[in-house]
Amino acid sequence: MITATARVLRNVIEIEIGAETWLAKPVPSMSAPIARTISALFSTVYETFRSAAPETVHSTVSYSAKKDEILVQVGESKVRTRSSMFGPMRFEFGGAGYEIHEKLTGRFWIQKDGAMVANGQLGFRSCVVKEHPSELTDFLADLALGYLIRTLFWEMLR
Repeated sequence: MITATARVLRNVIEIEIGAETWLAKPVPSMSAPIARTISALFSTVYETFRSAAPETVHSTVSYSAKKDEILVQVGESKVRTRSSMFGPMRFEFGGAGYEIHEKLTGRFWIQKDGAMVANGQLGFRSCVVKEHPSELTDFLADLALGYLIRTLFWEMLR
């Protein structure tokens, strides 16, 4: 199980993947210290750090509100979700196509070739992904982070 939880007062997102914990921090801006603090509250770009290598950036996850798109970048590899007006969100990973189906209750499930491969629940400041194949674990952790960034972004605008 993957659990991503926003720690708003600390301005980080913690991601628990079994016994391992990742820390996601907003990418710092180059402006003055007070402006950095304020812009970090509205950040849509986060870097993840694994507990095994806390000084090394593992991945960068960003959200674009204009396109309703989540971008996951690990090294040179990039995976981008594509939204549609009334249909599921889609992405390609490992040469296969996936669809993310969402309900208004926050529940979602991921399908590959019409078969469910993972499901989860999005909350106000958390995202949980359950029942997923082990080869998708790292990517789904980054995707859960992207979903949480998306939720926090829209909540800040209210």
